[in-house]
Amino acid sequence: MVSLILISSFLALAVLGRSFVQYKRNGDFGIRAASINAPLIEIVPGAIFVVTFCFAFGLVLFGYLGRAPLLFVPSIPFQLLGSLIGACGIAVTLLSQIQMGDSWRIGVDQQETTALITHGIYAKSRNPIYFGIFLFWAGVCITFPHLLLWACVFVCWICIEVIVRQIEEPYLKKVHGDDFLKYKSDINRYIPKLSRFKF
Repeated sequence: MVSLILISSFLALAVLGRSFVQYKRNGDFGIRAASINAPLIEIVPGAIFVVTFCFAFGLVLFGYLGRAPLLFVPSIPFQLLGSLIGACGIAVTLLSQIQMGDSWRIGVDQQETTALITHGIYAKSRNPIYFGIFLFWAGVCITFPHLLLWACVFVCWICIEVIVRQIEEPYLKKVHGDDFLKYKSDINRYIPKLSRFKF
């Protein structure tokens, strides 16, 4: 049940909720699906991520209905630990989205220019949203120990790596040039530098 609450909360708050906020602010949901004519590197990772995430949600739902047996039943301490880690991941993701403001997007439009965000949590991690997603998935995996779920999480993370390294970072380098290269050299890609916190 805990895993279903976590994954439902993530979808409701970090995807649907944030898209609604973006629409209310700008009349735009902030979702940038790759064009059918785009290079495969811009289409495949995002498409696989979405399909795998949906499969993971379905698997957790089936588990709640008793149709996806777990490797073992997590003890209450493990449930609490997973809940805390997953909730922290959702909180980090939401804070990162808020601090990104109008520049928040799902996907990249190569013809669009957005601001380079380097303040707040972005002074500690270049991709705090993905760091939050990592924590969220860790929490779900602890509360729902199933091999297929763990495989889904692995595939999702590979997709994130490809998206970040092959799509987002080249885009930011193209748009922001030396400013992004300086930022990239100072700040970790995912894991926050706890000693650096600039507002």
